[in-house]
Amino acid sequence: MLGFLILGISLFSIDYASAYFSISIAYFFVGVGSGMYLPSAVPLLTSSFGRANWGKAISFHETAASFSILSVPILAALLLRFFQWRETFLFLSTFCLAALFGIWAFAPNLKPTEESKGSVLQVFKRSDFWIMAVLWGFASASSMGTYSVIPLFLVKEKGIGLEIANTVFGLSRVGGFFITMAAGLLADRFGTRKILFLTLMITGFATMGLAVAPPLSFLVLALVVQGTLGPAFFPVGMVSISKTTSLAERSAFIGVSISIGVVSGLGLTPPLLGAVADAWNFALGLLALGLLIVLASFLIRKLPSA
Repeated sequence: MLGFLILGISLFSIDYASAYFSISIAYFFVGVGSGMYLPSAVPLLTSSFGRANWGKAISFHETAASFSILSVPILAALLLRFFQWRETFLFLSTFCLAALFGIWAFAPNLKPTEESKGSVLQVFKRSDFWIMAVLWGFASASSMGTYSVIPLFLVKEKGIGLEIANTVFGLSRVGGFFITMAAGLLADRFGTRKILFLTLMITGFATMGLAVAPPLSFLVLALVVQGTLGPAFFPVGMVSISKTTSLAERSAFIGVSISIGVVSGLGLTPPLLGAVADAWNFALGLLALGLLIVLASFLIRKLPSA
């Protein structure tokens, strides 16, 4: 509830921001509010559903991320036909405040007992925490870190027209919405380690394929495989964390490992790929990233069975 309150107020304040500094401050708190969501939501989900159904519940929940990538640009385009850009943030703020009241009315209020409360320091002592943080970083790099540079890569180095490149890239992300649900079902059936290994390994090879693909058809295939299987890691990763942690540890484990992974994978990957492209080319950066992802996938064998 606190996260959605911060998010709603921050989005509302953007309507009144008049300078770059004030907009930056508002967006900083947008990040604070949204960052509080998953560490609280996953323990709520795992406490509301039986252990055997965690894969289904979390994967269905995670389809929201893939759906938003497809729907928000369309929603923004529709709203901008009738409203000024500042006013569109009022709609988002209203939705966030509605979610706040929805959680207050319907979500269970879970409180670990004093004896079982976990701490971040206890989580830091676990080897599987650091393994998961590394894996999350590479998964974020392959799925979200490359998101902002691939259109430029297609136009600059592959010689594809801007409109065609954006269309092909956009369509290649559609499959992620469906595979996210399927990954959770498969994780419940075959275990999380097998699904994590396959998704990360294949995503790594697909990222390498982007760098070496000469014909357009092979390039499109690599884009589709990467865009489809990349998002599957995240719900299965959350299921794996949930099944190997207590309720008291779960929030800290998920919050810190995801934060480390997203900062390294999403925050550092685009500038690093850009630096490699300035010195050599995008293909070399994507090839190296894909190879590192493939090598990182073998760390999954060190995770506890779940």
